[in-house]
Amino acid sequence: MLPFTADVLFSSFETYNRALWPLPLLAVAIALAMVLLTLWPVRGSDRAIGALVALAWLWVGVGYHLLHFAALDFAAPLYGAFFILEGLLFAWTAVARRLAFRFRADVFGWAGLALALAAALAWPLADWWGHGWQSARVAGLAPGPTVAFTLGLLLLTAGRAPLHLALIPLLWTLVAGATAWILTIPQDLALPVAGLGAFALILWKNRRQTRA
Repeated sequence: MLPFTADVLFSSFETYNRALWPLPLLAVAIALAMVLLTLWPVRGSDRAIGALVALAWLWVGVGYHLLHFAALDFAAPLYGAFFILEGLLFAWTAVARRLAFRFRADVFGWAGLALALAAALAWPLADWWGHGWQSARVAGLAPGPTVAFTLGLLLLTAGRAPLHLALIPLLWTLVAGATAWILTIPQDLALPVAGLGAFALILWKNRRQTRA
């Protein structure tokens, strides 16, 4: 059993969003801009995307898990540590390997684009429909959509996707899926399916790149 209910969780997100307003609205706009930059890249866009994804993971690790969610769940510091680690790994990899984010009209590109857009738009809209716009979780500020958005971007990387950057997101999709099952949060039940599917596609993508 979890130490909170779905109503308590979404009430907590409402408090979180109110404290950050208008940042949630800005976060949605930034996520959509990042997706557009994978379609029409400009000078410096790859570094900007890498830095913003790293910042999002660090923010969720510290700002959400450690400073906010810890009041509800004793496991929040552990979650926060994993998110901080992912943020640092993403920052290091983006600099060391100079990740490039490019949409290509293949199965990986379309899947990555769909997942990133779902995280940026469909997720907060589903929360809005079910719990009100004040409780909507957005990519860059809340764990679930941030994880889904990241997996989408990894599918949009040019060349091989860094597999080590997909492990923590995959793990979180399973944790979030179990939480969704216990709390009966329908929109979150798709997260482990999306996580496993994205991870499988990343493995396939990297295998094809190796053969090429």
